[in-house]
Amino acid sequence: MKSERRIFWRATIPFIGSVIGVGIFGIPYVFAQAGFGIGLLHLLLIGAVNLVILLIYADIVMNTKGHHRISGIVERYAGPWWGHVASLLLFAASWGAMVAYVIIGGEFLQTIFSFWLDWSLISWQILFFAVSAILLIGGLGFIARLEVVFVIGLLALLLVILLAGIPHAEISELVVNDVSMWFLPFGVVLFAFGGMAALPEMADVLGRKKSLLRKAIMTGVVIVSIVYTLFAAITVAVTGIGTTPEAILGLGAVIGDWALILGAVIGLFSVFTSFLILGIAIMNGFVFDYKWRYFRAWWVAIIVPFVIFLAGARDFIDVIGFTGAILLGLLSLLLIFTYTKAKRDMCTPKRCLRIPRPLLWLTAIVFLGGIIFTILT
Repeated sequence: MKSERRIFWRATIPFIGSVIGVGIFGIPYVFAQAGFGIGLLHLLLIGAVNLVILLIYADIVMNTKGHHRISGIVERYAGPWWGHVASLLLFAASWGAMVAYVIIGGEFLQTIFSFWLDWSLISWQILFFAVSAILLIGGLGFIARLEVVFVIGLLALLLVILLAGIPHAEISELVVNDVSMWFLPFGVVLFAFGGMAALPEMADVLGRKKSLLRKAIMTGVVIVSIVYTLFAAITVAVTGIGTTPEAILGLGAVIGDWALILGAVIGLFSVFTSFLILGIAIMNGFVFDYKWRYFRAWWVAIIVPFVIFLAGARDFIDVIGFTGAILLGLLSLLLIFTYTKAKRDMCTPKRCLRIPRPLLWLTAIVFLGGIIFTILT
């Protein structure tokens, strides 16, 4: 029993680490702009539909023979053309997120070490990228062990800064709403819940205990939702409409410089672990689905986001908003389509694909509506 519990948390903690990334720092800002109540509705709705998507993916992973990433699974049930579309969307979304992590990771490094080293922001961003790229060579086993330490540290430090913010909180800031901004949180919150790419790695860690995958996903989503809600509530209550896009600078201005540094440490932990998990997911996609050699996969996984960054991508809010609403939205719709195909596949055990069809269509409507509204607005 202890062994099973240990394996369960070895899969769940890296999942939490892969989900809680740079998106957490954008949530308070969009909540403050739209109103905490409206933002919370977005969080609950998107958390629920994202859980459906994750359970859909888990069902397919557990009931498909072989070692497949999203593109391989889509190709297996929907056909080769759709498999290539899935690859393109997954890689684009992952690379977009990695660009955002480089942008904000460098900012956190500069905040922490600027007292000792007067480097330019782009120098810190390149350093963040270089260290992450090197550690990525270690593979899943190394990163899974590293993330246990990072995620526990992240949650502990986040708790400290939230407790320090409570004396400065004003409940009245949580009841301010701006209906004209009601859709603003959608893309950022959807991005903040993105953890789909980590599921095959979770299954790898669980090994013969794959039956725990659904429980690990649900536990992870609940923990992430609680963390996001508490962080957004306290941040908005402290800084109100003055909440900054990355949240930490605004909190530091009110609580003190120590909170600014501690918040930057929290941010660095979160974006660092998420960068590594996404890098591994991209590498595994190339290795297992396209039969690439390991170092070729590693090279392509890191060079694309770096080139995009050097080409001028600098606004992380725009990057995560587009990545969340458009790319992850399209990928989720494609996964729902694949699931309906898998339900009709003769080789799939039907009793194991348990998501009801009405729930699938309701989830699809949410994602489609998000894509349309994002394009129109």
